Amino acid sequence: MTQEKKTISLAEASKHKSEKDCWLIIHGKVYDVTTFLDEHPGGYDIVVAASGKDGTEDYEEIGHSTTATEMLADYYIGEYEGGDAHPVAETKAAKSEKKGGSGGIVKALLLPLLIVLIAMVVVMMKN
Repeated sequence: MTQEKKTISLAEASKHKSEKDCWLIIHGKVYDVTTFLDEHPGGYDIVVAASGKDGTEDYEEIGHSTTATEMLADYYIGEYEGGDAHPVAETKAAKSEKKGGSGGIVKALLLPLLIVLIAMVVVMMKN
């Protein structure tokens, strides 16, 4: 027998935004992360600042690992009444790719090559 999913409103979630009672809304799901606050690598205050509201953007901007995302399941308490306002999560890498494709990668590869070529030209000119 499966347990019915609890639907949680923003008004309800917003009552839980302290270090003693901390709920997060991420991708349309609500998590009670109160017991995790002391373990969070970035400190509890950053989590508390994102609590009581839809913290999806805050969560995605940090670039959490797959492991961190999987850990959320341990803290799941219900579905957010407003649903997932961010259905396609855009990480910094995805946003960068949208703006200019792989321009950052090209620059990262070409800059060292250019430096080596300039150094070779300078050495040849001295001889």
